[in-house]
Amino acid sequence: MTPLLRVYLLAMTAPAALMVAAVLRTPSTPGDPVLMFVLVVLGAVATNFPVLISRHYKADATPAIHLAAVLLFAPPIAVAVIGSSALLGQGVLCIRRNPATGVPRRQAIDIVFNTSQLIVAGGFSALVYSAAGTQLPAAFLAAAVMYAVNNGLVVVAAAIHDWRNPMELWAEIAASDLKQTTALYVAGYLLAVISVGRPWLALVMMIPVGAIQVALTRSVQLMEQTIDAVEAMADVVDRRDPYTYQHSQSVADHAVRTARRLGLPDREVEVIRLAARVHDLGKISIPDEILHKQGRLSPAEFELIKRHPETGVEILAKFPAYRHGRELVLAHHERIDGLGYPRGLAGAAIALGARIIAVADSWDAMTSDRPYRKALEAEVALAELLRGRGTQWDSSVVDAFAESLPGAIPAVGRKRWTEVRPLLRSLGAAVGVIG
Repeated sequence: MTPLLRVYLLAMTAPAALMVAAVLRTPSTPGDPVLMFVLVVLGAVATNFPVLISRHYKADATPAIHLAAVLLFAPPIAVAVIGSSALLGQGVLCIRRNPATGVPRRQAIDIVFNTSQLIVAGGFSALVYSAAGTQLPAAFLAAAVMYAVNNGLVVVAAAIHDWRNPMELWAEIAASDLKQTTALYVAGYLLAVISVGRPWLALVMMIPVGAIQVALTRSVQLMEQTIDAVEAMADVVDRRDPYTYQHSQSVADHAVRTARRLGLPDREVEVIRLAARVHDLGKISIPDEILHKQGRLSPAEFELIKRHPETGVEILAKFPAYRHGRELVLAHHERIDGLGYPRGLAGAAIALGARIIAVADSWDAMTSDRPYRKALEAEVALAELLRGRGTQWDSSVVDAFAESLPGAIPAVGRKRWTEVRPLLRSLGAAVGVIG
């Protein structure tokens, strides 16, 4: 954890304290103590059953409970319920340990930040609801404020941690959780409506809230299982030829490293990774005698090979997880000069992710043994990428790939890549390696 992030997390106690002071100045009426206790316990329990949606975001059922507290109680009591619930839930997580690592699920600084930011979000929401009235539009506005403040504070922390653009992170998180959170806020509104004077009904209302959580959990699990199954099929294709064993995994690793070097958002990097892992899936339809042929392919055989991107896309079309990555699979053999296949796309018409996979694929092919040749030395393979820079491969992608491979040019020691590039370009022209 960087010092800046630590300061930000701890500094959240200041606005939380100001929020507590602000809500204490508002008019307050007594609330149902039994209902308050029920909501505190329910919120603490929900905190302990999150679902990992993305690297930056875990979803749980607490938004429903926190919104219900805002709608049911005066601002001071609502903030007390939300803060107590968060403190209790986060405290239990601090005691619980990850069975795989033995590390506590929360650190003390996490409790401070999470509790503080929930108090701030809940306080703003409660003040807005109190000022706007008690009708449905006011409840909608309170939910929107709670969501915006809560996510905004978390996004800033994540942006500091990863040195990322906060707006990009906001878009990624919103795309992952907006539908889920909206459903929970609707459930929170219903929870508040039916719980007035009947605290026990809050427990009953947790059934649909739990159902939303279970549905999300199963959706995430199904997505993960689908990806695992498709990647297993891609690995089977690789294993058909001992020379291409783990080829797709290697291409994915190179593609991810290059995409990050180019500064692409995490969500786009993940789409590229998924596509790279299965980019050769369509080769499952190619007969072994062609796939393993050591000599030159005939024109008819090469035409069959050229169909594998389209075959791969046909297979992936059945899986929603690859909706964004199918175009990358289809275009990973296109060339910048338009001489690639299957559609002869050129330049910017080729998706950036496909251009990245093309470079990673070519590098792994050149630096791996094949039936017709031994693996090329790293310097020779890198020189070949430079020789095709701007014609076969995207120039910026080749540069980013090369810059992410400091160990690939040992012959030049610690010289900067910009100084080495002319040397390697000359080497590429000299050896005239055929891709």
